[in-house]
Amino acid sequence: LYQRADDNEETVANRLEVNLKQTEPLLNFYNDKGYLRNINGEQDIDKVFVDVNQLLGGLVHDHL
Repeated sequence: LYQRADDNEETVANRLEVNLKQTEPLLNFYNDKGYLRNINGEQDIDKVFVDVNQLLGGLVHDHL
């Protein structure tokens, strides 16, 4: 297993903060347009699968 020199708690926390700052405007953009959908990924995997299929099925039918 290879460990990078900067593989430490501080660096990981910084990367997560940068990711949030860069991603948040995109999430807001799509949310404001009504395109953003949320699925609870902490549920049982089978429930996540059902939720994703339902969401995608509805989106496909809405645009046909």
